[in-house]
Amino acid sequence: MHDLKKIRKDFDAFKKALENRTYDIDFDNLKKLDQQNRELIQKKELLEKEKKDISKSKDKSLFAKSKEISSSIDEISERQKKIKLDLDKILSSIPNLPHPDTPKGKNENENIELIKSGEIPNFDFKPKSHY
Repeated sequence: MHDLKKIRKDFDAFKKALENRTYDIDFDNLKKLDQQNRELIQKKELLEKEKKDISKSKDKSLFAKSKEISSSIDEISERQKKIKLDLDKILSSIPNLPHPDTPKGKNENENIELIKSGEIPNFDFKPKSHY
């Protein structure tokens, strides 16, 4: 799976590198999900900090607010988990980046043969598959 931090640093280069692959990727959705995931994480962390500050103050009148914050944290965590799953699903389906020297083509038949060494054996029987 690709590292989202590296993709985020230079999204356009990542997108351009995958143009040589014949794989359809919704880059806009990937970017949107990443942004939503990061926003939810930040919101959750802010709420956790606020809850921690309330608990340190030991003020009984803020107990109800602390309960509301806990509920909000749970909701945000659930939403963030769903988005993270979608994000991971997309990232795990993206193929490896091809080497810059790789020629652009639809499949392996459009590859260029650079070196051919040795002789290909000619059998008088049908060889079994490697698997």
